[in-house]
Amino acid sequence: MTGYEFTERGKVIVVVLVIALLVIPAAVITFRVWNSQPLNPDDPGDHISQPTPGVSHPDEQEPDDNIDDPDYPPGEGSGEQGSFDPPVEPPDEPDEPDDEGDQGHLGQPTEPEPPEIGPIDINLNAGTMAFMFAPELQDALDDDTFKMLGDFITSPRNTRNSVILVELPSLAPGEVTALTSVITDAFSQYGISRRDLTFETYQTDSTGSSFGVLLSFIETSSSK
Repeated sequence: MTGYEFTERGKVIVVVLVIALLVIPAAVITFRVWNSQPLNPDDPGDHISQPTPGVSHPDEQEPDDNIDDPDYPPGEGSGEQGSFDPPVEPPDEPDEPDDEGDQGHLGQPTEPEPPEIGPIDINLNAGTMAFMFAPELQDALDDDTFKMLGDFITSPRNTRNSVILVELPSLAPGEVTALTSVITDAFSQYGISRRDLTFETYQTDSTGSSFGVLLSFIETSSSK
C-alpha cells in the first residue's frame, strides 16, 4: 500500500466504520448489564398494583357529593352530621330518701336538739327573772339557775311587804306539782319559806319538752 492515498470519501468511510466498531459493542454490553440487574423491591415504580374490578382499594376514597358543603367533611363518627357531637351523659339520679326517718349528713340519723334549760333573763331593778325548765328531764334546778336565784332575792323590790310570784305553764297536774316542789325547795335553801311564794299558771301553746318559768316581786297589803 505504499504510495496509496485516501480520498476524502475514503476518510469518511473509515471514520464511520471506527465509530460503529466502538458504539455497537458498548451498546450491547450496556444492554446486557442493564438486563442482568434485579428489580428494586423498594421502587414503587416497579410494583404498581392494578385495581381489581369490583373491589375497592383501602387507599381509594369515593368522591363525596357534599364536597361543596360548608360543613364538609363530616365529623368523625357523626354519620351525616357536619360536626362531632359528644355523647351526653344522663344526669345522676338523686339518692332515694331513707324510709327509716329523717337522715342527716352522709345518711346519719338526725338527732333531736336537746331542750333548752337554764337562765333566760334577770332584771334586779324591776325584780323579775325568767328561766327554762324541763319537767321530764329535771328533778331540781340547774346550777346556773340556782345561782341566779340568789341574785334575784337581792333585788330592791324584795321588801317586807312583797311576796314572790311564780308563774308556771299550764302543764299536767302531776308536772305542776313536781315543778312547784322543785322551786319551793330551791328558795328554802336561801331562807325563803313556802308562805312567801305565790304560784299561778299561764296558758301556753308550746309543744316542746321545756317551758319558761317567770319570777317577780309583788307588793301585798299585809307585812311579813
